Amino acid sequence: MKVLLAIPHVFAPKEGSLYSSQTEAKRGLKQEALLKATIGNLNRHRQRHWIHASLGKSQPVVNRELSSPDGIQLTIRLFTPPGASLANSLPQDPDLERLDPGVSDYSHVPLVASRHVLEQSQAFDLVGYMEDDLLLSDPEFFAKILYLDRYSDGNYAFLPHRCEHIPGKGDVILSGDPDGGRPDLFWDTGEMLNIPWPLGQRRFYRATNPHSGCYFLSRRQAGKVLKYWTDHEWTAPYQLSGPLEQAGSGMLLPALNIMKPIPAHFRFLMVRHQDQLWQRHAFEQGASFPKP
Repeated sequence: MKVLLAIPHVFAPKEGSLYSSQTEAKRGLKQEALLKATIGNLNRHRQRHWIHASLGKSQPVVNRELSSPDGIQLTIRLFTPPGASLANSLPQDPDLERLDPGVSDYSHVPLVASRHVLEQSQAFDLVGYMEDDLLLSDPEFFAKILYLDRYSDGNYAFLPHRCEHIPGKGDVILSGDPDGGRPDLFWDTGEMLNIPWPLGQRRFYRATNPHSGCYFLSRRQAGKVLKYWTDHEWTAPYQLSGPLEQAGSGMLLPALNIMKPIPAHFRFLMVRHQDQLWQRHAFEQGASFPKP
């Protein structure tokens, strides 16, 4: 399976900003997150892996390189302006390409990355757009994306839940839906899908909040999205909350139905967000937790 991921990355601190990419105090956190989003995802998903192998009786044990067909041929293209980047801290890797987005307005970098993967989609089995702080911790993540597409009619995009871990309490799903939904939004239809799975049926819903910080599309899905935007000359009829979201789920909304696992099934399709956004919000009154 050939997979192309595009990641926009900008680090340009500004006084008083709430964005991690604009906060000097989060430089170290952003460097570590970028490492996991690039080298971490490459090492987790590509075909190369290692095994402890004994050289024989009374001989040493070595780390032996192997190759697994369950892995993928993964290429990551990091779109990052030279003057506002932490990419210099990354090690060299043949499957990690650094590209200058060629824009002076850094808010345009996400769209450059997203458009690139759509325009390159016919050369890959899967393409994806992903923010620079996500770890795809499920080793079968890409196989699941293809599986879901094959069990549907190509008109759906299956997005994962971004999650963080609250120490002593458990995982928290980011970008949850508002109570009561948003019937004023054209995509908030209440649609549900049931997908068979060996360990039990998985249920997906048409997300009110489409933001996941990423998308992953098969060749046929990406073709539909690309056709929409080329037909409309890459001009959006709406604007989501920010450039990262607009370049992510915002690119899919007019062409595909965005589905997420119901919260009870969040572990089926989940990505790890390398930050602590949960700390910005109070716990709901009346919630109880076991003592750690």
